[in-house]
Amino acid sequence: MSWAYTQTDVTKEDNGKKVEVFEVAPLAGTPYDRLILRNGQPLGPAERRKEERKYEKTLRERTAESPRETAERIQKYSKARAFIDEVPNAYDFKLLGSEFVDGRPAWVVQLTPRAGFVPESPYAAMLRHIEGKLWIDKQDTRWARAEAPVMDTISIGVILARIEPGTNFAVEQARIADDLWLPKRIVINGTARVLLVHDKNLAEQLNFSGYHKESSTSARSFR
Repeated sequence: MSWAYTQTDVTKEDNGKKVEVFEVAPLAGTPYDRLILRNGQPLGPAERRKEERKYEKTLRERTAESPRETAERIQKYSKARAFIDEVPNAYDFKLLGSEFVDGRPAWVVQLTPRAGFVPESPYAAMLRHIEGKLWIDKQDTRWARAEAPVMDTISIGVILARIEPGTNFAVEQARIADDLWLPKRIVINGTARVLLVHDKNLAEQLNFSGYHKESSTSARSFR
């Protein structure tokens, strides 16, 4: 991971909304995120010290890793996102037409879960419960937008949570450099049952901006 960026999380709550801004940068092969703003205000002295201690602890731990431990951490990070690579095998595709996304022409493709799909990576099993649409950029043949409504209940862990049918995920990507597209926005709306008891409304938007390359990370990389 060689790109640093700013991530803004907007979460709707019963008493309004919470906005948190993180700076994310590579740290020994995987991203590290540090909270820098909450609801438009800088962190107070106590929270800044807490974030600094968390960063220093993580830096010490990753610096002290053996090559094998570092490789295992990077592999674990990659595996958690490997389900994306199984999309071609998980779905049947149907071309619906063409539209523009951010001024660029894109094909619109319907995704329908394929019968008999056998997941091979962690989290890929959830693809059997999600249908959706992809907007594929015609020039770069990279997907620029995705919408994924949940058809059936998705279980996370044994008793951790269940995402209920009707929940919708929407993802947008932006062209950062030649042939490189990275997340621009993720929007989640729906319901989850936490610990199989408590129903929690999901209303969250994650915005990503300020992408720039970083070859290494130090404490000075963060404001």
